[in-house]
Amino acid sequence: MSSADLSRILKALDAVKQDYVCGVCSKMCIKPVTLSKCFHIICAEHFEGLQVCPTCGASLKGCTIYVDDRLGSCVNSAKELDKIFENFRPKQTKSNKSDTTVKTSRKRGKANVDSKSKDENDEKESKPSSDISNKGKKADLNHTLLSTTSSMKVNKSAEKRNNKGETLLHISCRLGKVDKITELLNEGANPNTKDNAGWTPLHEVVQNGRLDLVKLLLQYNTLIDVPGQSNETPLHEAVRYGHIDIAEELVKNGANINAKNCKGETPLELAVGEMKERLITASENIIHTQTVNITLISNLQSQLDFDDIRVFCISQYRTVHNKLKLLTKHHSNLHIEQKFTKKVTHLIVDTEEDRRCLSTLDILQGIVYGVWILTTEWVTKSTEDKLKQFEEYEITGVGAKEFNGPKNSRYNKYKQLPGIFDGCHFYLHNFSTKYEITKHIIVTKAILTKLISDAGGIILRRVPNPESIPDSEKLVPYHAVKDGKLAKCSHYIIFKDIYEPMYNMQHLKALPIGWLIECIEKYELCDPISYSYV
Repeated sequence: MSSADLSRILKALDAVKQDYVCGVCSKMCIKPVTLSKCFHIICAEHFEGLQVCPTCGASLKGCTIYVDDRLGSCVNSAKELDKIFENFRPKQTKSNKSDTTVKTSRKRGKANVDSKSKDENDEKESKPSSDISNKGKKADLNHTLLSTTSSMKVNKSAEKRNNKGETLLHISCRLGKVDKITELLNEGANPNTKDNAGWTPLHEVVQNGRLDLVKLLLQYNTLIDVPGQSNETPLHEAVRYGHIDIAEELVKNGANINAKNCKGETPLELAVGEMKERLITASENIIHTQTVNITLISNLQSQLDFDDIRVFCISQYRTVHNKLKLLTKHHSNLHIEQKFTKKVTHLIVDTEEDRRCLSTLDILQGIVYGVWILTTEWVTKSTEDKLKQFEEYEITGVGAKEFNGPKNSRYNKYKQLPGIFDGCHFYLHNFSTKYEITKHIIVTKAILTKLISDAGGIILRRVPNPESIPDSEKLVPYHAVKDGKLAKCSHYIIFKDIYEPMYNMQHLKALPIGWLIECIEKYELCDPISYSYV
Protein backbone atom coordinates (compact mmCIF):
# COMPACT_ATOMS: atom_id res chain seq x y z
CA MET A 1 0.00 0.00 0.00
CA SER A 2 1.42 3.37 -1.00
CA SER A 3 1.76 6.22 1.50
CA ALA A 4 -0.82 8.21 -0.48
CA ASP A 5 -3.34 5.36 -0.24
CA LEU A 6 -2.65 4.98 3.48
CA SER A 7 -3.10 8.70 4.01
CA ARG A 8 -6.48 8.63 2.21
CA ILE A 9 -7.64 5.67 4.29
CA LEU A 10 -6.63 7.40 7.55
CA LYS A 11 -8.44 10.57 6.51
CA ALA A 12 -11.50 8.54 5.58
CA LEU A 13 -11.42 6.73 8.91
CA ASP A 14 -11.17 10.03 10.80
CA ALA A 15 -14.12 11.38 8.80
CA VAL A 16 -16.18 8.28 9.63
CA LYS A 17 -15.31 8.59 13.32
CA GLN A 18 -16.43 12.22 13.29
CA ASP A 19 -19.76 11.23 11.69
CA TYR A 20 -20.36 8.87 14.62
CA VAL A 21 -19.67 11.52 17.28
CA CYS A 22 -22.66 12.63 19.39
CA GLY A 23 -23.24 16.37 19.15
CA VAL A 24 -24.28 16.56 22.80
CA CYS A 25 -21.50 14.73 24.66
CA SER A 26 -18.85 14.94 21.90
CA LYS A 27 -18.11 11.22 22.28
CA MET A 28 -18.67 8.43 19.81
CA CYS A 29 -22.33 7.54 20.14
CA ILE A 30 -23.75 5.02 22.59
CA LYS A 31 -27.04 3.58 21.35
CA PRO A 32 -27.11 6.08 18.44
CA VAL A 33 -30.37 7.49 17.08
CA THR A 34 -30.97 9.61 13.98
CA LEU A 35 -32.82 12.95 14.15
CA SER A 36 -35.60 13.09 11.55
CA LYS A 37 -35.25 16.86 11.00
CA CYS A 38 -31.59 16.97 9.93
CA PHE A 39 -30.34 13.35 9.92
CA HIS A 40 -27.58 13.95 12.47
CA ILE A 41 -27.00 11.29 15.10
CA ILE A 42 -26.81 11.55 18.90
CA CYS A 43 -26.80 9.19 21.86
CA ALA A 44 -30.34 8.01 22.60
CA GLU A 45 -30.13 9.20 26.21
CA HIS A 46 -29.70 12.84 25.14
CA PHE A 47 -32.82 13.21 22.96
CA GLU A 48 -35.40 13.88 25.66
CA GLY A 49 -35.74 17.62 26.22
CA LEU A 50 -33.36 18.56 23.37
CA GLN A 51 -34.62 21.76 21.69
CA VAL A 52 -32.17 22.17 18.80
CA CYS A 53 -29.73 19.90 17.00
CA PRO A 54 -26.32 20.37 18.68
CA THR A 55 -24.57 19.82 15.36
CA CYS A 56 -26.39 22.17 12.98
CA GLY A 57 -28.70 24.19 15.24
CA ALA A 58 -31.90 23.06 13.49
CA SER A 59 -35.06 23.31 15.60
CA LEU A 60 -36.18 19.92 16.88
CA LYS A 61 -39.80 20.97 17.32
CA GLY A 62 -41.87 18.03 16.07
CA CYS A 63 -38.71 16.00 15.48
CA THR A 64 -38.74 12.22 15.89
CA ILE A 65 -35.86 9.76 16.06
CA TYR A 66 -35.03 6.69 14.02
CA VAL A 67 -33.37 3.74 15.70
CA ASP A 68 -31.03 1.62 13.59
CA ASP A 69 -29.69 -1.31 15.60
CA ARG A 70 -26.85 -1.81 13.13
CA LEU A 71 -25.52 1.73 13.56
CA GLY A 72 -24.17 0.80 16.98
CA SER A 73 -22.13 -2.02 15.47
CA CYS A 74 -20.73 0.42 12.89
CA VAL A 75 -19.55 2.68 15.72
CA ASN A 76 -17.76 -0.24 17.36
CA SER A 77 -16.27 -1.23 14.00
CA ALA A 78 -14.88 2.27 13.62
CA LYS A 79 -13.17 1.90 16.98
CA GLU A 80 -11.74 -1.47 16.02
CA LEU A 81 -10.35 -0.17 12.72
CA ASP A 82 -8.90 2.87 14.53
CA LYS A 83 -6.95 0.50 16.77
CA ILE A 84 -5.79 -1.56 13.78
CA PHE A 85 -4.46 1.51 11.94
CA GLU A 86 -3.00 3.18 15.04
CA ASN A 87 0.49 1.84 14.35
CA PHE A 88 0.34 2.96 10.72
CA ARG A 89 -0.13 6.64 11.48
CA PRO A 90 2.89 8.90 10.87
CA LYS A 91 4.83 9.84 14.00
CA GLN A 92 4.08 13.53 13.59
CA THR A 93 0.38 12.66 13.51
CA LYS A 94 0.77 10.78 16.79
CA SER A 95 2.54 13.73 18.38
CA ASN A 96 -0.42 15.87 17.47
CA LYS A 97 -2.71 13.16 18.84
CA SER A 98 -4.89 13.22 15.75
CA ASP A 99 -5.15 9.42 15.95
CA THR A 100 -6.63 9.52 19.44
CA THR A 101 -8.62 12.71 19.17
CA VAL A 102 -11.94 13.24 17.49
CA LYS A 103 -12.35 16.95 16.85
CA THR A 104 -15.83 18.25 16.40
CA SER A 105 -17.04 21.78 15.85
CA ARG A 106 -20.38 22.48 17.44
CA LYS A 107 -22.53 25.53 17.87
CA ARG A 108 -21.46 25.70 21.50
CA GLY A 109 -17.76 25.51 20.61
CA LYS A 110 -15.06 22.96 19.85
CA ALA A 111 -14.45 19.89 21.96
CA ASN A 112 -11.44 17.57 21.77
CA VAL A 113 -12.04 14.12 23.18
CA ASP A 114 -9.39 11.53 23.98
CA SER A 115 -10.75 8.56 22.06
CA LYS A 116 -8.51 6.00 23.77
CA SER A 117 -10.06 6.45 27.21
CA LYS A 118 -13.40 7.11 25.51
CA ASP A 119 -13.19 3.75 23.73
CA GLU A 120 -12.62 1.95 27.01
CA ASN A 121 -15.66 3.60 28.58
CA ASP A 122 -17.85 3.10 25.54
CA GLU A 123 -16.95 -0.59 25.26
CA LYS A 124 -18.25 -1.16 28.78
CA GLU A 125 -21.57 0.49 27.94
CA SER A 126 -22.11 -0.55 24.31
CA LYS A 127 -21.33 -4.13 23.17
CA PRO A 128 -21.54 -5.26 19.52
CA SER A 129 -24.75 -7.05 18.60
CA SER A 130 -24.24 -10.80 18.99
CA ASP A 131 -26.09 -11.58 15.76
CA ILE A 132 -23.65 -9.60 13.57
CA SER A 133 -20.21 -11.02 12.80
CA ASN A 134 -17.03 -8.93 12.92
CA LYS A 135 -16.67 -9.63 9.21
CA GLY A 136 -20.07 -8.11 8.53
CA LYS A 137 -19.35 -5.07 10.65
CA LYS A 138 -16.03 -4.43 8.97
CA ALA A 139 -17.57 -4.91 5.54
CA ASP A 140 -20.19 -2.29 6.35
CA LEU A 141 -17.59 0.16 7.59
CA ASN A 142 -15.36 -0.52 4.58
CA HIS A 143 -18.40 0.41 2.47
CA THR A 144 -18.55 3.71 4.35
CA LEU A 145 -14.80 4.24 4.13
CA LEU A 146 -14.90 3.78 0.36
CA SER A 147 -17.78 6.23 0.15
CA THR A 148 -15.91 8.78 2.26
CA THR A 149 -12.73 8.45 0.25
CA SER A 150 -14.55 8.89 -3.06
CA SER A 151 -16.32 12.00 -1.79
CA MET A 152 -13.03 13.82 -1.24
CA LYS A 153 -12.64 14.68 -4.90
CA VAL A 154 -15.07 16.20 -7.34
CA ASN A 155 -14.86 16.15 -11.11
CA LYS A 156 -16.92 19.03 -12.43
CA SER A 157 -16.15 18.17 -16.05
CA ALA A 158 -18.01 14.89 -15.54
CA GLU A 159 -21.18 16.91 -14.94
CA LYS A 160 -21.46 18.09 -18.54
CA ARG A 161 -24.90 17.18 -19.90
CA ASN A 162 -26.43 16.33 -23.25
CA ASN A 163 -29.77 17.73 -24.47
CA LYS A 164 -31.60 15.19 -22.28
CA GLY A 165 -29.78 16.42 -19.19
CA GLU A 166 -27.79 13.18 -19.00
CA THR A 167 -24.22 13.10 -17.74
CA LEU A 168 -21.64 10.63 -19.01
CA LEU A 169 -22.37 8.54 -15.92
CA HIS A 170 -26.08 8.38 -16.85
CA ILE A 171 -25.23 7.18 -20.33
CA SER A 172 -22.66 4.64 -19.13
CA CYS A 173 -25.16 3.25 -16.60
CA ARG A 174 -27.88 2.99 -19.23
CA LEU A 175 -25.49 1.13 -21.55
CA GLY A 176 -24.09 -1.04 -18.73
CA LYS A 177 -20.43 -0.11 -19.28
CA VAL A 178 -18.88 -1.39 -16.04
CA ASP A 179 -15.31 -0.20 -16.66
CA LYS A 180 -16.39 3.29 -17.70
CA ILE A 181 -18.76 3.60 -14.72
CA THR A 182 -15.97 2.58 -12.33
CA GLU A 183 -13.58 5.02 -13.98
CA LEU A 184 -16.07 7.91 -13.75
CA LEU A 185 -16.92 7.20 -10.12
CA ASN A 186 -13.24 7.02 -9.17
CA GLU A 187 -12.69 10.34 -10.94
CA GLY A 188 -15.40 11.97 -8.81
CA ALA A 189 -18.52 11.83 -11.01
CA ASN A 190 -21.69 12.63 -9.04
CA PRO A 191 -23.93 9.52 -8.83
CA ASN A 192 -26.92 11.59 -7.68
CA THR A 193 -27.39 13.96 -10.62
CA LYS A 194 -30.88 13.98 -12.15
CA ASP A 195 -31.44 14.19 -15.89
CA ASN A 196 -34.25 16.30 -17.38
CA ALA A 197 -36.76 13.52 -16.72
CA GLY A 198 -35.71 13.24 -13.08
CA TRP A 199 -33.81 9.95 -13.34
CA THR A 200 -30.51 9.34 -11.54
CA PRO A 201 -27.82 6.83 -12.59
CA LEU A 202 -29.22 4.47 -9.94
CA HIS A 203 -32.64 4.56 -11.64
CA GLU A 204 -30.94 3.60 -14.91
CA VAL A 205 -29.17 0.50 -13.60
CA VAL A 206 -32.22 -0.62 -11.63
CA GLN A 207 -34.44 -0.43 -14.70
CA ASN A 208 -31.89 -2.51 -16.62
CA GLY A 209 -31.80 -5.15 -13.88
CA ARG A 210 -28.06 -4.78 -13.21
CA LEU A 211 -27.53 -5.87 -9.61
CA ASP A 212 -23.75 -5.65 -10.02
CA LEU A 213 -23.99 -1.99 -11.02
CA VAL A 214 -26.44 -1.24 -8.21
CA LYS A 215 -23.89 -2.58 -5.71
CA LEU A 216 -21.14 -0.56 -7.41
CA LEU A 217 -23.07 2.74 -7.25
CA LEU A 218 -23.97 2.18 -3.60
CA GLN A 219 -20.27 2.29 -2.75
CA TYR A 220 -19.99 5.91 -3.89
CA ASN A 221 -22.29 8.08 -1.74
CA THR A 222 -25.33 7.27 -3.83
CA LEU A 223 -28.59 8.51 -2.34
CA ILE A 224 -30.98 5.61 -2.54
CA ASP A 225 -34.41 7.27 -2.24
CA VAL A 226 -34.13 10.10 -4.77
CA PRO A 227 -37.54 10.43 -6.43
CA GLY A 228 -37.50 10.56 -10.21
CA GLN A 229 -40.34 11.09 -12.67
CA SER A 230 -43.72 10.89 -10.89
CA ASN A 231 -41.69 10.65 -7.64
CA GLU A 232 -40.77 7.05 -8.38
CA THR A 233 -37.76 5.96 -6.31
CA PRO A 234 -35.32 3.28 -7.54
CA LEU A 235 -37.14 0.85 -5.25
CA HIS A 236 -40.46 1.61 -6.98
CA GLU A 237 -38.74 0.80 -10.27
CA ALA A 238 -37.22 -2.43 -8.96
CA VAL A 239 -40.65 -3.61 -7.81
CA ARG A 240 -42.38 -2.62 -11.07
CA TYR A 241 -39.78 -4.43 -13.19
CA GLY A 242 -39.82 -7.49 -10.94
CA HIS A 243 -36.13 -7.29 -9.99
CA ILE A 244 -36.40 -9.06 -6.62
CA ASP A 245 -32.68 -9.29 -5.85
CA ILE A 246 -32.18 -5.59 -6.63
CA ALA A 247 -35.18 -4.59 -4.53
CA GLU A 248 -33.80 -6.62 -1.62
CA GLU A 249 -30.35 -5.06 -1.99
CA LEU A 250 -31.82 -1.54 -2.02
CA VAL A 251 -33.87 -2.14 1.12
CA LYS A 252 -30.90 -3.66 2.96
CA ASN A 253 -29.04 -0.45 2.16
CA GLY A 254 -31.73 1.80 3.59
CA ALA A 255 -34.32 2.26 0.82
CA ASN A 256 -37.73 3.25 2.21
CA ILE A 257 -40.39 0.60 1.48
CA ASN A 258 -43.07 3.19 2.36
CA ALA A 259 -41.89 6.01 0.06
CA LYS A 260 -44.86 7.46 -1.84
CA ASN A 261 -44.92 8.32 -5.51
CA CYS A 262 -47.17 11.08 -6.88
CA LYS A 263 -50.20 8.77 -6.69
CA GLY A 264 -49.48 7.78 -3.11
CA GLU A 265 -48.30 4.26 -4.02
CA THR A 266 -45.49 2.72 -1.96
CA PRO A 267 -43.11 -0.06 -3.06
CA LEU A 268 -44.55 -2.29 -0.35
CA GLU A 269 -48.10 -1.75 -1.66
CA LEU A 270 -47.01 -2.48 -5.24
CA ALA A 271 -45.16 -5.65 -4.29
CA VAL A 272 -46.88 -9.04 -4.29
CA GLY A 273 -45.92 -12.61 -3.43
CA GLU A 274 -42.22 -13.34 -3.00
CA MET A 275 -41.30 -9.72 -3.75
CA LYS A 276 -43.36 -8.49 -0.79
CA GLU A 277 -41.99 -11.17 1.54
CA ARG A 278 -38.38 -10.34 0.57
CA LEU A 279 -38.98 -6.60 1.06
CA ILE A 280 -40.34 -7.13 4.56
CA THR A 281 -37.49 -9.47 5.52
CA ALA A 282 -34.87 -7.09 4.10
CA SER A 283 -36.36 -4.13 6.03
CA GLU A 284 -35.77 -6.09 9.22
CA ASN A 285 -32.12 -6.74 8.29
CA ILE A 286 -30.75 -3.37 7.20
CA ILE A 287 -26.96 -3.45 6.82
CA HIS A 288 -26.37 0.16 5.86
CA THR A 289 -28.39 3.33 6.39
CA GLN A 290 -28.31 6.57 4.40
CA THR A 291 -27.38 8.75 7.40
CA VAL A 292 -23.67 8.88 6.65
CA ASN A 293 -24.23 9.38 2.91
CA ILE A 294 -26.49 12.39 3.51
CA THR A 295 -24.00 13.94 5.93
CA LEU A 296 -21.09 13.42 3.54
CA ILE A 297 -23.03 14.78 0.58
CA SER A 298 -24.08 17.90 2.49
CA ASN A 299 -20.43 18.48 3.47
CA LEU A 300 -19.33 17.88 -0.11
CA GLN A 301 -21.94 20.30 -1.41
CA SER A 302 -20.69 22.94 1.03
CA GLN A 303 -17.24 22.57 -0.52
CA LEU A 304 -18.68 22.89 -4.01
CA ASP A 305 -20.64 25.98 -2.95
CA PHE A 306 -17.35 27.52 -1.82
CA ASP A 307 -15.76 26.99 -5.23
CA ASP A 308 -18.15 29.38 -7.00
CA ILE A 309 -19.76 31.96 -4.69
CA ARG A 310 -22.32 34.16 -6.45
CA VAL A 311 -23.64 36.71 -4.00
CA PHE A 312 -26.74 38.87 -4.10
CA CYS A 313 -26.53 41.39 -1.25
CA ILE A 314 -29.66 43.14 0.08
CA SER A 315 -28.02 44.84 3.06
CA GLN A 316 -29.04 48.43 3.72
CA TYR A 317 -25.49 49.34 4.74
CA ARG A 318 -23.11 50.80 2.16
CA THR A 319 -20.10 49.63 4.19
CA VAL A 320 -21.17 46.02 3.62
CA HIS A 321 -21.47 46.52 -0.14
CA ASN A 322 -18.07 48.26 -0.25
CA LYS A 323 -16.39 45.47 1.74
CA LEU A 324 -17.98 42.88 -0.55
CA LYS A 325 -16.57 44.64 -3.64
CA LEU A 326 -13.15 44.69 -2.01
CA LEU A 327 -13.29 40.97 -1.28
CA THR A 328 -14.07 40.15 -4.92
CA LYS A 329 -10.76 41.75 -5.93
CA HIS A 330 -8.85 39.27 -3.76
CA HIS A 331 -10.90 36.10 -4.20
CA SER A 332 -11.43 34.76 -7.71
CA ASN A 333 -14.23 32.44 -6.53
CA LEU A 334 -16.38 35.34 -5.25
CA HIS A 335 -18.72 37.20 -7.62
CA ILE A 336 -21.44 39.81 -7.10
CA GLU A 337 -24.74 39.36 -8.92
CA GLN A 338 -26.77 42.47 -9.73
CA LYS A 339 -30.10 40.60 -9.98
CA PHE A 340 -31.57 37.76 -7.96
CA THR A 341 -31.62 34.93 -10.49
CA LYS A 342 -31.10 31.17 -10.23
CA LYS A 343 -27.37 31.81 -10.69
CA VAL A 344 -27.21 33.23 -7.14
CA THR A 345 -25.77 30.83 -4.56
CA HIS A 346 -25.64 33.14 -1.53
CA LEU A 347 -27.97 35.85 -0.25
CA ILE A 348 -26.49 38.39 2.19
CA VAL A 349 -29.03 39.96 4.57
CA ASP A 350 -29.21 42.21 7.62
CA THR A 351 -30.17 40.34 10.79
CA GLU A 352 -31.03 40.89 14.43
CA GLU A 353 -28.61 40.04 17.26
CA ASP A 354 -29.68 36.38 17.30
CA ARG A 355 -29.15 36.15 13.53
CA ARG A 356 -32.82 35.97 12.71
CA CYS A 357 -34.26 38.12 9.97
CA LEU A 358 -37.62 39.45 8.91
CA SER A 359 -39.31 37.89 5.90
CA THR A 360 -38.98 39.73 2.62
CA LEU A 361 -39.72 38.62 -0.91
CA ASP A 362 -36.00 38.17 -1.59
CA ILE A 363 -35.61 35.95 1.46
CA LEU A 364 -38.68 33.88 0.53
CA GLN A 365 -37.26 33.46 -2.97
CA GLY A 366 -33.89 32.50 -1.48
CA ILE A 367 -35.55 29.79 0.58
CA VAL A 368 -37.40 28.47 -2.47
CA TYR A 369 -34.11 28.33 -4.44
CA GLY A 370 -32.31 26.61 -1.56
CA VAL A 371 -29.43 29.14 -1.47
CA TRP A 372 -27.26 30.01 1.51
CA ILE A 373 -28.79 32.96 3.39
CA LEU A 374 -26.00 34.57 5.38
CA THR A 375 -25.80 37.44 7.83
CA THR A 376 -23.70 40.45 6.80
CA GLU A 377 -21.14 39.32 9.40
CA TRP A 378 -19.87 36.84 6.82
CA VAL A 379 -18.78 39.82 4.74
CA THR A 380 -17.41 41.94 7.59
CA LYS A 381 -15.49 39.04 9.22
CA SER A 382 -13.98 37.74 5.97
CA THR A 383 -10.58 39.17 5.02
CA GLU A 384 -8.53 39.74 1.89
CA ASP A 385 -6.63 36.55 2.74
CA LYS A 386 -9.50 34.26 3.75
CA LEU A 387 -13.26 33.97 3.28
CA LYS A 388 -15.12 32.65 6.31
CA GLN A 389 -16.94 29.32 6.19
CA PHE A 390 -20.69 29.63 5.65
CA GLU A 391 -22.16 27.50 8.44
CA GLU A 392 -21.21 29.85 11.25
CA TYR A 393 -22.94 32.82 9.59
CA GLU A 394 -26.12 31.21 8.28
CA ILE A 395 -29.25 32.90 9.62
CA THR A 396 -30.87 30.99 12.47
CA GLY A 397 -34.47 31.65 11.54
CA VAL A 398 -36.97 33.61 9.48
CA GLY A 399 -39.79 35.57 11.10
CA ALA A 400 -40.26 33.38 14.16
CA LYS A 401 -37.49 31.55 15.97
CA GLU A 402 -38.56 28.07 14.91
CA PHE A 403 -38.96 28.93 11.21
CA ASN A 404 -35.81 27.31 9.85
CA GLY A 405 -36.71 27.30 6.18
CA PRO A 406 -33.29 28.23 4.74
CA LYS A 407 -31.50 25.20 6.17
CA ASN A 408 -34.44 22.85 5.54
CA SER A 409 -34.51 23.97 1.92
CA ARG A 410 -30.77 23.49 1.43
CA TYR A 411 -30.89 19.96 2.81
CA ASN A 412 -33.91 19.24 0.62
CA LYS A 413 -31.87 20.32 -2.41
CA TYR A 414 -28.85 18.27 -1.36
CA LYS A 415 -31.05 15.18 -1.05
CA GLN A 416 -32.45 15.84 -4.56
CA LEU A 417 -36.02 15.93 -3.26
CA PRO A 418 -38.95 17.77 -4.93
CA GLY A 419 -39.90 21.32 -3.97
CA ILE A 420 -42.11 22.00 -0.97
CA PHE A 421 -45.27 22.42 -3.10
CA ASP A 422 -44.72 19.34 -5.28
CA GLY A 423 -48.08 17.65 -5.94
CA CYS A 424 -50.06 20.80 -5.04
CA HIS A 425 -52.36 22.81 -7.34
CA PHE A 426 -53.14 26.43 -6.41
CA TYR A 427 -55.84 28.86 -7.44
CA LEU A 428 -55.07 32.44 -6.38
CA HIS A 429 -58.38 34.12 -5.58
CA ASN A 430 -58.66 37.84 -6.39
CA PHE A 431 -54.95 38.77 -6.43
CA SER A 432 -55.38 41.07 -9.44
CA THR A 433 -53.81 44.02 -7.60
CA LYS A 434 -50.95 44.47 -5.17
CA TYR A 435 -51.64 43.08 -1.72
CA GLU A 436 -49.68 43.97 1.42
CA ILE A 437 -49.17 40.95 3.66
CA THR A 438 -46.65 42.72 5.89
CA LYS A 439 -44.71 45.95 5.54
CA HIS A 440 -41.89 43.98 3.89
CA ILE A 441 -43.97 41.58 1.80
CA ILE A 442 -46.18 43.11 -0.89
CA VAL A 443 -47.31 40.57 -3.45
CA THR A 444 -48.99 40.41 -6.82
CA LYS A 445 -50.37 37.43 -8.66
CA ALA A 446 -47.20 37.28 -10.75
CA ILE A 447 -44.97 37.26 -7.66
CA LEU A 448 -46.99 34.51 -5.98
CA THR A 449 -47.08 32.50 -9.18
CA LYS A 450 -43.29 32.55 -9.41
CA LEU A 451 -42.79 31.58 -5.75
CA ILE A 452 -45.23 28.68 -6.03
CA SER A 453 -43.91 27.46 -9.38
CA ASP A 454 -40.28 27.61 -8.27
CA ALA A 455 -41.29 25.60 -5.19
CA GLY A 456 -42.76 22.83 -7.36
CA GLY A 457 -46.43 23.88 -7.26
CA ILE A 458 -48.86 24.26 -10.19
CA ILE A 459 -50.99 27.36 -10.77
CA LEU A 460 -54.59 26.90 -11.95
CA ARG A 461 -56.39 29.42 -14.13
CA ARG A 462 -59.87 28.44 -12.94
CA VAL A 463 -61.40 27.69 -9.58
CA PRO A 464 -61.16 23.90 -9.07
CA ASN A 465 -64.47 22.06 -8.97
CA PRO A 466 -64.30 19.70 -5.98
CA GLU A 467 -66.63 17.26 -7.72
CA SER A 468 -64.66 16.94 -10.95
CA ILE A 469 -60.92 17.07 -10.32
CA PRO A 470 -59.12 15.63 -13.40
CA ASP A 471 -57.35 12.33 -12.80
CA SER A 472 -54.10 13.92 -13.95
CA GLU A 473 -54.33 16.37 -11.02
CA LYS A 474 -55.18 13.82 -8.32
CA LEU A 475 -51.70 13.80 -6.85
CA VAL A 476 -50.30 13.26 -3.38
CA PRO A 477 -48.25 16.18 -1.96
CA TYR A 478 -44.72 14.87 -1.53
CA HIS A 479 -44.01 16.82 1.67
CA ALA A 480 -47.35 16.32 3.42
CA VAL A 481 -47.12 14.79 6.87
CA LYS A 482 -48.21 11.16 6.88
CA ASP A 483 -51.82 10.87 8.10
CA GLY A 484 -51.97 14.67 8.44
CA LYS A 485 -54.80 16.92 7.23
CA LEU A 486 -53.00 17.55 3.91
CA ALA A 487 -51.89 13.96 3.23
CA LYS A 488 -54.31 13.69 0.28
CA CYS A 489 -54.95 17.36 -0.45
CA SER A 490 -53.94 18.12 -4.04
CA HIS A 491 -55.85 21.42 -4.51
CA TYR A 492 -55.75 24.73 -2.64
CA ILE A 493 -57.65 27.98 -3.04
CA ILE A 494 -55.57 30.82 -1.62
CA PHE A 495 -57.50 33.84 -0.33
CA LYS A 496 -56.39 37.12 1.19
CA ASP A 497 -58.35 37.22 4.43
CA ILE A 498 -62.07 36.48 4.75
CA TYR A 499 -63.56 34.31 2.07
CA GLU A 500 -66.58 32.23 1.02
CA PRO A 501 -67.13 29.37 0.52
CA MET A 502 -64.82 27.81 3.08
CA TYR A 503 -63.81 24.53 1.49
CA ASN A 504 -62.59 21.92 3.93
CA MET A 505 -62.49 18.65 2.01
CA GLN A 506 -59.88 15.92 2.02
CA HIS A 507 -58.65 16.81 -1.46
CA LEU A 508 -59.48 20.54 -1.57
CA LYS A 509 -58.95 23.25 1.03
CA ALA A 510 -59.32 27.01 1.14
CA LEU A 511 -56.51 28.71 3.06
CA PRO A 512 -55.27 32.27 3.65
CA ILE A 513 -52.14 33.71 2.09
CA GLY A 514 -50.51 33.63 5.53
CA TRP A 515 -50.48 29.84 5.41
CA LEU A 516 -48.67 29.88 2.07
CA ILE A 517 -45.99 32.27 3.36
CA GLU A 518 -45.52 30.24 6.54
CA CYS A 519 -44.98 27.07 4.49
CA ILE A 520 -42.09 28.78 2.68
CA GLU A 521 -40.64 30.31 5.86
CA LYS A 522 -40.54 26.87 7.49
CA TYR A 523 -40.06 24.96 4.23
CA GLU A 524 -42.72 22.57 5.46
CA LEU A 525 -46.18 21.81 4.17
CA CYS A 526 -47.75 23.16 7.36
CA ASP A 527 -50.75 21.48 8.94
CA PRO A 528 -53.61 24.02 8.65
CA ILE A 529 -54.88 23.13 12.11
CA SER A 530 -53.54 26.45 13.43
CA TYR A 531 -56.08 28.19 11.22
CA SER A 532 -59.33 27.77 13.17
CA TYR A 533 -61.64 27.95 10.17
CA VAL A 534 -60.33 24.82 8.41
